[in-house]
Amino acid sequence: MTSGETAKCAGRVVLLQPDLENLSGFEAALAAGWSPDPRCAGNEAYVHGELQRLRQNRLGFLHDLIPDGRQRAGFGSPPLTTRLFWIWDGEFCGSISLRFQAGTEELPPEVSGHVGYSVVPWKQRNGHATTALSLLMAVASKEGLDRLVVLCNEDNDASRRVIERNGGELFMRGPNPSDRPDQIKLYFWLRPGTAS
Repeated sequence: MTSGETAKCAGRVVLLQPDLENLSGFEAALAAGWSPDPRCAGNEAYVHGELQRLRQNRLGFLHDLIPDGRQRAGFGSPPLTTRLFWIWDGEFCGSISLRFQAGTEELPPEVSGHVGYSVVPWKQRNGHATTALSLLMAVASKEGLDRLVVLCNEDNDASRRVIERNGGELFMRGPNPSDRPDQIKLYFWLRPGTAS
């Protein structure tokens, strides 16, 4: 999306592919203490390290940020594809990603579901995550994905509402290998073709 198109989208939530033109919004969010990985929220050392990496090599940081197809896969497994987007309403609001292996609903055990998202605190409770997940469902549908697994922490009521507003159906409760063993997750099915 060009800067002219970005200006026309002010106020309306859209998904942008990460680019150098809008990297300053991501940088400002890091500088304000936001973490793109919800598991690292509040981890000042992680956020500071990411900010330093970005400032030392902007192009390299952006390249590393877009893992599309470059993540490792187990022996004989299809590669894990990741489609990363920035949530945008005229300014940076957070990030959302779709992770999948072509030809299967299965994911490697260390991957915490098909979808991951994080909205900056000053944009939360405005429907941005709900809209972003709805938009991501259209991407999943174009990728030919019929059913996705989406997880949230059991005590994360806001994330649970985001998933349920997009048609999420709870099917399991328990830990996930991607997080601490004592962190209980709620597992939801999402069907991209039926998301509202």
